[in-house]
Amino acid sequence: MLSVALIILGNSDSRADSDVLHILQYHHIDTQTPRSTSTSPLLFEKHLIYLETEGYTVVRLSEAINTLRQGGTLPDKAVALTFDDGFLSVYKNAFPIIKPHGFPFTVFINPDALDIGSTEHMTWQQAKELVSGGAEFGNHSIGHIHMIEKGADESAEAWKRRISDNIQKAENRIQEQLGQSLKMLAYPYGEFDLELVQLVRTLGFVGLGQQSGPVGTESDWQTVPRFPLPNDYGDMASLREKLKTLPLYPKEINPESIIIHEQNPPVLEFRPTKASPGSISCYGSGQGKIETTVDGNRVTVSGNAAFQSRRFRYNCTAPAGSGHFYWHSFPWINPEISD
Repeated sequence: MLSVALIILGNSDSRADSDVLHILQYHHIDTQTPRSTSTSPLLFEKHLIYLETEGYTVVRLSEAINTLRQGGTLPDKAVALTFDDGFLSVYKNAFPIIKPHGFPFTVFINPDALDIGSTEHMTWQQAKELVSGGAEFGNHSIGHIHMIEKGADESAEAWKRRISDNIQKAENRIQEQLGQSLKMLAYPYGEFDLELVQLVRTLGFVGLGQQSGPVGTESDWQTVPRFPLPNDYGDMASLREKLKTLPLYPKEINPESIIIHEQNPPVLEFRPTKASPGSISCYGSGQGKIETTVDGNRVTVSGNAAFQSRRFRYNCTAPAGSGHFYWHSFPWINPEISD
C-alpha cells in the first residue's frame, strides 16, 4: 500500500502514503448475532494478525485524524480500528484478541444503552476496563436515532436544538463516566445529510459515516469514510484490497444532497482530481458495475435500476499504479423507505 509509485493522469508521482488512513469498522464480534453486522472472532483475529505481520501501524483514531486535519503525516500503512454501538461482544470477544497485539481502538457508544443496563451492550465498568487496555470512546448519539429525520410538525430550528442537545448529552455522559471527550460522532446507521453535516461542523465535531473509503488530508471531516468489515465483506481478500486504496478526492459533486426523492436511481456528476475521468469505474449496491459516462473532465454516474433499500452506495474506483487504486464511496438515502 505504501511507498508506491502512483500513476496520476499518466504521470508518475512517487511518494510514501503517510497522509492516508484506513479506518476499519466493526459492530458485533460474534457468531450468534445478525450476520449483516457481525464479524466472527476467528476472522477478526485473522485481520489483526495480517495487520501485524504485513507491517501495518494501528494508530489511535482521534490522534490520527487530528494529525491529518493539520496536514501532518502518519506512519506508513496507518490503520485504525473502530467498533460501533458498544456491544458486549466487543468486551468479551474482541478485546481478548486485541490485547496481545497492544493495538489502540475506538468504540462509539450510545450511552443510554449502558445506563439502562442493556444485556446486548457492555457495562460502564467494562468500558472502563477497555479504556485501561488502550480504548477510547466516541459519540454514537443518545438512543441510536435516525438523526436526519424531523418530527411531523418539527421546524428546522427545533430539529437543530433537539439534535444538538442529543449530541452534547451523549458527549457529556461519556466524559462523566470515562473521562474522555473526543468530539467524534459516528452517525447512527451511517446516515447524514447537508443539514446534519453543517450542524456537526458548527458543534466542532468530526463526523464518521459507514460509507467505504480511505481518509486523507483533503477529506471532509464531517463525512469521514470507514471500511465496514462484517463477514460478507470482510474476508481476507477483501481486506487486502481495501488496504490498497487511496483517496479519489472528487470535487464539484452534483447533487450536493445525498437524499433522494423522485429520481431513483439518482444521477451523480463529479470531477475526479486524482485520476483521469476515463479511468473511473463505478459500482452500485447490489447492481455491480453501473453506467459511467465522461464529458470533458466530468464523470456522470447512474444506477442500472431503481434501488429498493433505504441506504445504498455508488463506489467509484480508478487504477493508481502498482496494484493500488483510488476509491470513493458516494452514499445515498431514500427517507421514504424505513428500516
